[in-house]
Amino acid sequence: MKKKKIAIIGLGVIGASLGMALVETGNYHVVGVDRDPLTLQIAEETKALTEGTRDCCEGVRGAHVVFLAVPIGEIFKVAEKIKDFVAPSTVITDVGSTKGLIVAKLEEIFSSRFVGGHPMAGSEYAGIRGADRYLFENALYVVTPTPRTDSRALAELEEIVDEIGARSFYLSPQEHDYIVATVSHLPHLLAVSLMNYAGKLASNRPETLLLAAGGFRDVTRIAAGHPSIWRDIYASNREYIINTCRQFREILRKMEDCLEQEDWDALAAALERARQEREKIPLKLRGFLPAVYEVVVTVPDRPGSIAHVTGILGKKGINIIDIEILRVREGDGGTIRLAFATEAEAELALHALREKGIIVKRR
Repeated sequence: MKKKKIAIIGLGVIGASLGMALVETGNYHVVGVDRDPLTLQIAEETKALTEGTRDCCEGVRGAHVVFLAVPIGEIFKVAEKIKDFVAPSTVITDVGSTKGLIVAKLEEIFSSRFVGGHPMAGSEYAGIRGADRYLFENALYVVTPTPRTDSRALAELEEIVDEIGARSFYLSPQEHDYIVATVSHLPHLLAVSLMNYAGKLASNRPETLLLAAGGFRDVTRIAAGHPSIWRDIYASNREYIINTCRQFREILRKMEDCLEQEDWDALAAALERARQEREKIPLKLRGFLPAVYEVVVTVPDRPGSIAHVTGILGKKGINIIDIEILRVREGDGGTIRLAFATEAEAELALHALREKGIIVKRR
């Protein structure tokens, strides 16, 4: 059966990861488009494309679906450039982190065959070197259809989302931008602000960053994102971000008031509310699983320790859906987290490992 042709314009983290996932299915002929010859070379070496080209107009000829995976600031230029080279039946979609402005403009260019999309996955590392074939596995893929969206175009995108292991999640463009201003854009702004503040303090107290342990690194991780990409995100969602910042400042002011007034009961109540709300977030953020069941295993620091643990579970037919090294003391040992899709599998894993004398506990 003839493979469907998919064109991906822009082979950064999202575009290249998408290409890897689609090539792996064996169902698509993936044309990767990028201006950088080295990126195209790496894409070929990592199987992120079937064929590559630097010419976006040539790349989209005969494509069933075109993904615009360039930075937000480039999307409209690329769209104008390719509009006369795509077939009337070609579905056009994007992977931009904001949707309102993009959907409005690209529906003007491509009409009903444009479908807005935003995979809720990524990396703090920019470019193809941060790409991962499994980036979309169990990830939410936000799709933002409008009353103009053609049902066949929507179905085409849904099929691809399913093929790469993600789960379609539907929002209007405005709902999307309102929500991500809080859960994505504000956190980045805060991480940047905190990092800049710590850097300023470190200029006079060099030991500051030496004391920036796990919690600080976790909070500021997204500040490592590429500045030009985030500049475009802020520019395209400025109104929602401004509104979110103002509301956040009010919450921060109330916390300050608690400290100034030594109102420890109110402070404790705020902390408890935050703790309860935090518990509602799915543990596996990239996933769309109703729950994840975990065990924590203590292993010695020597080659093959993790393989020994996973081997025991593999022989029992117990599937691990996620694994993470939590802490390590070099030359001594460490702890690893194993996650399972069901409580029954977690219990089986617990008993299987204990039978082998391995220190393990449920989380």
